[in-house]
Amino acid sequence: MRSQTYSLELITPCFCGGAEPDKQAEIRASSIRGQLRWWFRTLGGFRSLAPLPVRDQEALLFGSTAGDEGSAGRLTVRVTSSQPKSQKANANSLDPGKATSLGYALFPLRPFGESDGMRGKLSEGSKIKVNLIWRGSCEHWGSVSALMAVWGNLGCLGFRGRRGFGALQLESPTLDLAEALSLFSRSDSVAIRVLVDLEPLTWRGASSELLRWYRAWRQHGQMNRRWDKQSKRWIAVGAQQQAENRSQPGFKYARRDHNEGLDVQGTGAPNPDHEKPAGSSGEVFRPALGLPIIQFFSSLGGQGGPIPRRQATVTWDESWNQADMKGEGRFASPVLLRPHRDAQGKWHALVIFVDAHKWPDGKHVFLNGQPRDVRLELYDKMKDDPRLNNFP
Repeated sequence: MRSQTYSLELITPCFCGGAEPDKQAEIRASSIRGQLRWWFRTLGGFRSLAPLPVRDQEALLFGSTAGDEGSAGRLTVRVTSSQPKSQKANANSLDPGKATSLGYALFPLRPFGESDGMRGKLSEGSKIKVNLIWRGSCEHWGSVSALMAVWGNLGCLGFRGRRGFGALQLESPTLDLAEALSLFSRSDSVAIRVLVDLEPLTWRGASSELLRWYRAWRQHGQMNRRWDKQSKRWIAVGAQQQAENRSQPGFKYARRDHNEGLDVQGTGAPNPDHEKPAGSSGEVFRPALGLPIIQFFSSLGGQGGPIPRRQATVTWDESWNQADMKGEGRFASPVLLRPHRDAQGKWHALVIFVDAHKWPDGKHVFLNGQPRDVRLELYDKMKDDPRLNNFP
């Protein structure tokens, strides 16, 4: 048996729900165990346990409930430190919602209607200690330590972890990330990139740069008019803003998705479109970055729009239940945004592409029940962005 206690620091705020997630944040051993299991499966298991199938390796480490009898795993996870102080927060508590703000990543926690968006939060700088106990062969202890190194450098805890929250730094013992990855059978199933030509000094700086980069690929931008909440009226989008929207690398992909949503509304998106969107009619791109997507056309259902607001919405779902006429399922984004602080205290803005969980070839997405082909060109272009270098 081998045992090791690891010291970690939360380097970005963490919304990790406990028994009452809207009031109290809490570090749980089961959550850490789930994160370790996810990285283990994503990286294809340990080289030291090959050629044992990954499923059997996973059962060995984490246990199994398959078959008539369950089996306990040989890896035990314990949180040995006291719980960090929890506070209540929402998107506005961290940043009041500018174009490249943290509020963009925390959109689900914005106050809306009767909800104040509040959840329990642990502040950046919170410390935790995690004890791993390995009851397997000592020859695999190095691989178990490598799993902790990967999670402690690239992983997270809590809500919106894929968008930079709950990020961790493994303080001690320090383990080299590149060496740790080499102990997994499929280290090539994740591609770790770093935004270059910037030196963020804080987690806010790293997060803002990551969100700016992601939004440039992800968003379409309003091209004609926008609703001003303060004056409560429509304002024309100026030529300069339109030009800036068009200059973003993801514009032509988002434009195609925009037009496909219009087609579902029965409005007949212009074909050919003078904006020259990517792909062809019946093809879409952004579902490869996560689902569901709720697409609202303000020009159709906003103030003075021709149809009721609720009917101006298109919902993009992973699957469609024809009997109930409703969408089902979620697809977690394979693009992870991760502020990272190295052992020397230098900040990096990491983009992690999880190829092991990218959108399956040939699988449709459903727009209000109508199937569309999902292209991976947007995802691939993001990986090849010249602003990204390999890391480490």
